[in-house]
Amino acid sequence: MLGDKVRKSLRDLDRPLSALRPAADMVPPFHKLAIDVIWAGFRIDPDAVRPFLPDGLVLSPASIGVLGIYQAPTGYGIAPYMRGLVGVSVEGGRGSDIGEGMFVMGNIMDEPGAATMRKFYSGATVEGVARTWRDGELLHGVASVGGVDWLRATIRPGELRPALSGVDNFLGLTDAGLIKHADSTVADLADADIVTLEITDAAPDYMRALRPVEYVFALDAVRVNSIWSEPRVVGRTASGNAASVFLALIEDTGRAAAVVRQDGTLIEANASGRALLGPDGSRAGEPLLSGVPAEKHALCQALKMSCARKGPRVSEPIALTRPGGGHLLAYVMPLEHGEHGGDAALVLLADPRGPERRDAAQMLQLFGLTGAEARLAALVGVGHAPRGAAAELRISEHTARSTLKTVYDKLGINKQSELGHLVARLQYL
Repeated sequence: MLGDKVRKSLRDLDRPLSALRPAADMVPPFHKLAIDVIWAGFRIDPDAVRPFLPDGLVLSPASIGVLGIYQAPTGYGIAPYMRGLVGVSVEGGRGSDIGEGMFVMGNIMDEPGAATMRKFYSGATVEGVARTWRDGELLHGVASVGGVDWLRATIRPGELRPALSGVDNFLGLTDAGLIKHADSTVADLADADIVTLEITDAAPDYMRALRPVEYVFALDAVRVNSIWSEPRVVGRTASGNAASVFLALIEDTGRAAAVVRQDGTLIEANASGRALLGPDGSRAGEPLLSGVPAEKHALCQALKMSCARKGPRVSEPIALTRPGGGHLLAYVMPLEHGEHGGDAALVLLADPRGPERRDAAQMLQLFGLTGAEARLAALVGVGHAPRGAAAELRISEHTARSTLKTVYDKLGINKQSELGHLVARLQYL
């Protein structure tokens, strides 16, 4: 963890932090180390925000706005920089490749970081400065443009929790269109109370639309190591190409997947799937891996049942022999939308030599669950009682039980043990 002397030396530099960055034209993925981050969440007025959302995005049911202020003194690519931002939780329509994430409504950054941000992640970026500083038990932050404050916040941090990890999805508008990227973080965090939080009258209307109605949470991130992924353009509907849509969604989770016809012919695989299949593995138009008759029969049977919407939502694992030796495990599940939906299925691929336990919530969204429903289902599926899951998600027990009924209806199951069986499979894919 950076000490107070290091923080002070970084802030006492007599030139902008971004002036230290190499002039090379770098491309994502980018890495940054941020310190003394203020990150606050709050409820907003949905009617005020909707006019500023791009086509294809809708507010998530929670309608949570965020305000962040921090400095990133070191890193690769975009850092060093200083930043203030506001955003709102959104999701794409059913069947789109957008999924769920935080849409960045506006950024304040110093150059040349601002130019990099506009190019790759968010065109709603203006040149300015931002800083945070500690004063006794409080952490203050200000982001300004032209010497005028646009964002101000003060929080009171609590007990520090070191080395917490997570992945968040962010969306923004660029010249390429609506883009999405993942922010993978390891952070030393403390829950905090919001003392003051202000989006001032000097801020533009698209920022003022996010003024808080009710405070929800605040975090003091003493130190954050994060990697921003390469952005990809999103917003296509699934009606024309289910393969590309679902595979792009699954690629965001780091899982290997392919779309395969009932007869075992590969239609398309995502990047992780192609890497797992290897250079000698199957290509589009060829049978998926195995030349072993019993394995091919088992795979085709699972594919037919999935296309007919019979049997479990995720099949039992099917071992497939690789051309160069060794095996992969294949799990078959229905392809919900698009031109291949009736004659092909989604096949999730896993290496049996050392699967890592994963969060199943992202994968559950492929069954039509919303982000909130998937997070609740993932907790209940690993054994949490509805009351405990509600406390973890900061919702009422009544809301949790009502949401679970919707989850069961969407998944076609009737009890918690069935949900647990599904989640257990998804955790090791």
